[in-house]
Amino acid sequence: MEPVINKNRIHMIDLVRGFALMGLPFVNVLAFWSSNINLSESQYDIWVQRFLYLFVEGRFYAIFSFLFGLGLWIFLSRAKQKNDNPYILFIRRMFILGLLGAFHELLNPGEALLLYAILGVPIVFLDKVPKQINLIVGMAGVIIGSFVGVKLLLPLPLMILGLAFGQYRVFELYLKRRKTWLIVAGASFVLTSILVSYLWQQAPADGLVNYMEGEELTETQVLSNRAFYDFADLSLSFAPIFSVCYVSFLVLLEPLLKKFLLPLNAYGRMALSNYIGQSILLFSIASLLPDTTIVSYTTAAIICSLAVLAQMLSSFLWLRFFKYGPIEWLWRCGTYWEWLPIRK
Repeated sequence: MEPVINKNRIHMIDLVRGFALMGLPFVNVLAFWSSNINLSESQYDIWVQRFLYLFVEGRFYAIFSFLFGLGLWIFLSRAKQKNDNPYILFIRRMFILGLLGAFHELLNPGEALLLYAILGVPIVFLDKVPKQINLIVGMAGVIIGSFVGVKLLLPLPLMILGLAFGQYRVFELYLKRRKTWLIVAGASFVLTSILVSYLWQQAPADGLVNYMEGEELTETQVLSNRAFYDFADLSLSFAPIFSVCYVSFLVLLEPLLKKFLLPLNAYGRMALSNYIGQSILLFSIASLLPDTTIVSYTTAAIICSLAVLAQMLSSFLWLRFFKYGPIEWLWRCGTYWEWLPIRK
């Protein structure tokens, strides 16, 4: 059985995937370091916390879920050209992803891979559904899930929406539709700017103070936390608009800054390896932190930024000598049940 060749890889998708991956450690660090991370007495730290919940939380996860559905369609459409049993091939692929997710769950409870593997199996059969229906169902699901404000309701419709975009070949033809992307970017930027101004004002001035063992929150802090949770829920309901703005600007910038974006592209090509690598790194640092150590949001953001830059550079260097990331390679070998060469 010959694996699907990679010569027609859509690099724009790798770029968007790399961008989405950049935001994940800034959210995951809040879970990994939950017993240590808290606000400092600096006003700047409150702004960093507010920035994370306004520009990061839910935004990059939405892009990742959308890209999973899009990647699902690309894999299946190419597998149909090369294999007699593309659905069996895909189910095996999801089974391996589920095993990876179960392992990753031990490090990062609530991680995405296991959920994606479970949802991927029924969604793959939607490729037989007309693209118009998938588009309508996906958009309606995203709108309803965002309105309700429940993060776990969004992955399924986002994946269906990604599948529909694959059926419409949106990213394969993005260079021919720059005018459309320009309109989308302009409209989403205006909406995002209005929302940023509004939501920034809704955030409580004192921020969210995490409960630390041995310390009691004051009544003022409790009230501020309640207000912050309301702000976070409201902000999450508008996450898809931010995501559309991010992606549309990336699509417009890619032809202009292609060479400068190569490290980000490489980062996205090794997304699975880097995603699990982020968890291992953040978990390792958390295990070294004494219980009494308080890490500010600013410090956590700086550490996450350095981790992303290091992974981006290492991915760029790795792909100069190898075809795939290490975990991507193992996943590919398991999918095709064949020991494939990894070196270029």
